[in-house]
Amino acid sequence: MASGKWDRYAERSPSRRLVNAGGASTWFNWTQYPDHGPGLEVLNLEPGVRVLELGCGKGGNLAHVDAMGYRAVGVDVSALQVAHARSRWPHLNVVQGDAAAYLEGGDEPFAAVYSVFGAVWFVDPEVLLPAINRRLRGTLAFSWSPMNVVPTLPRWDLEAAEWGDRLDKHGFVDIEHREVAPPADGEGGQPTFLVRATRPA
Repeated sequence: MASGKWDRYAERSPSRRLVNAGGASTWFNWTQYPDHGPGLEVLNLEPGVRVLELGCGKGGNLAHVDAMGYRAVGVDVSALQVAHARSRWPHLNVVQGDAAAYLEGGDEPFAAVYSVFGAVWFVDPEVLLPAINRRLRGTLAFSWSPMNVVPTLPRWDLEAAEWGDRLDKHGFVDIEHREVAPPADGEGGQPTFLVRATRPA
């Protein structure tokens, strides 16, 4: 996927706040709403394991994974997004490149792979899911929302059953789908869809 379109998207997307409502400098968020929804617990992580984010953007969620003591790696196709992430968190392991190519280019496994409005939504699942399966030894989780519109870029807006079929086809089990409603005090808003599955050991 060409990074130029993603660089243009990065120029329009806002930077993450310096702290959340509780004053924390790093935090994990699956939704597009501040301080809302589930967090890192979705990934069921054991201490110190390797975790991969596909489409890490400016690195906010990845920074929290790292701060919690996990060995975090992020991949993003946009050179501008990667530059933002490295500028704010110079110690993070952030790679600029295509998600599927990164997965196919190595062998070291990850205990979890996740994507927040990221590569799992924007890369053909017939290409990306087998690549994830090859490197994963635990939980895959990803989120997307109809509110998060990126014109001119292909997306896989699949229904829950369709995602389930694709994940099952490519060897994932314990497939779960949940809809996270927007904050009750918000005006309108769109839900966030969150899928979780595992790869058998």
